[in-house]
Amino acid sequence: MIGTIASTGPALEPETRAYVVYDRGTGEIYHLHVSVSFPSSPPAREQPEARARRLAAKISGDADVIEVNPNEIDRSSPLRLDLVTRRLIPIDD
Repeated sequence: MIGTIASTGPALEPETRAYVVYDRGTGEIYHLHVSVSFPSSPPAREQPEARARRLAAKISGDADVIEVNPNEIDRSSPLRLDLVTRRLIPIDD
């Protein structure tokens, strides 16, 4: 029927998680990784943290992975990880 509004069921509501691969000494970000999954999706073959590390183009020094709030990722400005608060912050120019 044309004009009918349909709602999506809970099986179509995505879960979004974000991961940062960063240098433990400086907070430099090597890779931002966003993972989207659905309740009806088959189980992932690898953990999101492992996938983020694998997909990081450049890893040097002492790298680690941390999960962050996806809403904190602002791609309009360069970011780094504050090592004390473990939150993403803009890099001062």
